[in-house]
Amino acid sequence: MAMTDASAALGLAQARDLFDASQWNRCVEVLTVADAHTPLGGRDLTLLADAAYLTGRDEEAVRAYGRAYQQHVTATDWRSATRSALACGFVLANAGEGIRSGAWTARAKHLVDEHDLGGAEAGWVLAEEAHRLMMQRQVADALSLARKGESLGLEARDGDVVVLSRLTIGVALLVEGERVEAMRVMDEVMVAVSSEETSAAVVGLAYCSAIGACMMVRDVARAREWTAALTRWCDARPDMVPYRGTCLVHRSQMMTLGGDWTNAAEEALRAESLLRGRSAGDAAYQLGELARLRGEADAAAEHYRRANSLGKQPEPGLSRLRVAQGRAEQARKTLVRLCGERRPPEDRAELLAARVEAELSLADVDAARSSAEELAGIAATLDASLVDGLAQQALGAVLVAEQRLEEALEPLRRARQVWEELALPHPCAEVRLLVGRCLRELGDEGSASLELEAARECFARLGAASGLAILDALPTEAPSAGPGVNVLTARELEVVRLVAAGHTNRAIAARLRLSEKTVARHLSNIYAKLGVASRAAATAYAYEQGIV
Repeated sequence: MAMTDASAALGLAQARDLFDASQWNRCVEVLTVADAHTPLGGRDLTLLADAAYLTGRDEEAVRAYGRAYQQHVTATDWRSATRSALACGFVLANAGEGIRSGAWTARAKHLVDEHDLGGAEAGWVLAEEAHRLMMQRQVADALSLARKGESLGLEARDGDVVVLSRLTIGVALLVEGERVEAMRVMDEVMVAVSSEETSAAVVGLAYCSAIGACMMVRDVARAREWTAALTRWCDARPDMVPYRGTCLVHRSQMMTLGGDWTNAAEEALRAESLLRGRSAGDAAYQLGELARLRGEADAAAEHYRRANSLGKQPEPGLSRLRVAQGRAEQARKTLVRLCGERRPPEDRAELLAARVEAELSLADVDAARSSAEELAGIAATLDASLVDGLAQQALGAVLVAEQRLEEALEPLRRARQVWEELALPHPCAEVRLLVGRCLRELGDEGSASLELEAARECFARLGAASGLAILDALPTEAPSAGPGVNVLTARELEVVRLVAAGHTNRAIAARLRLSEKTVARHLSNIYAKLGVASRAAATAYAYEQGIV
């Protein structure tokens, strides 16, 4: 049955009600039927475009905004035409269509300038221009324009303009090193979108930028809190498709940290299919991280290779994979080079943490201590729990390698506390593995078993085959010896046996994969514990006590 004019008018009224009720899929259906009967006017085309965008129909949205623009121009409604052009640019920019987006934004700017519009429309143009400058790394100019856009948005009481401007302000402040102020701005953004002070269209972009900023400064707690808030907001609007492209990468990162690796992989795969260039590389890198943690070395290497080809440097993940593959020297060379480049302290901290792992794998304990101390220095300058956790874990691992076992327990305890507070199960299990090794060498086999069992349970639950492989390679119990085992640690027993066999410090270092300096430190501890002053006396003690 053909639609009558009266039923068409009723349909338009219904569509507006549906939109207000967040029933955007149904709104698109009703407006599409009405449009087929009688072409929609500018206002209803904009409604159709808004609903199409919110439900993930980007090209439909662009077509409808484009038609609305033409109708508004014909009617000489310059403000509405500007809004339509800006909306086209906004949708296309979020879809990665930079050239088309720029063309529509240029149209909007021309209208603002030609008709001296001012107000919210002028503020939105400034916000878009500021974002473009930020992408070109013209930070000072971007910040200046964004502040002007924010002022216009506040004067016009336009929440979208204010939020879009503040997103650029926050990122610019981060780049300039003003981390505390940057996160304050991002908190303002998230309060605005979660309190419905903006249109629904900007919610996804605001979340993506705010969570991206949190991840830049490794503020996992803040990222998790805002993710939960936005998830609740979106759950009340099931028609909405808020997460697209880069947002999916950030969500995958959060899921990985939280231990939800299956959904993390799904989000990263979706992101890679939607994105292009460096952004697609971010998704590929995230897939590489998940494969590495699962012990899927070949798959991880392929993901890292693809990330690199797309412009994303696959580090420190690739170096960690190489360490696991027994290619620690290659990993160290890469990490030393990268640490020598200028980069944000948070990024440098993660590279240093990986570098400690590579250096310990090479038994270069002195180099590992130097890297761990540099990492601790960075952590002391940042208010970032995640970086502090990395620093404490690295220090603990170095102390274990130095056989300063009782000293190692305190930084490992602090690292575990950080990981538990941040609800990060995998690094928590890594620390428990280190603690288990430490306790075993101290002779506390009962406590060591509890820690190692807890680490195994967590690795198994996550599917962390790489962690399970490390556990499987550990001896099932501490090495036994004669009465001297109650005096010396397991490592010290190994050293004194080799001394008694006539090996030099260099030979012992090569055999145990330690530095000569570490062997000398072990000997000093052995002499002190046994109350002897020479290698000959230590050798005599070893034979007397049946250690050899």
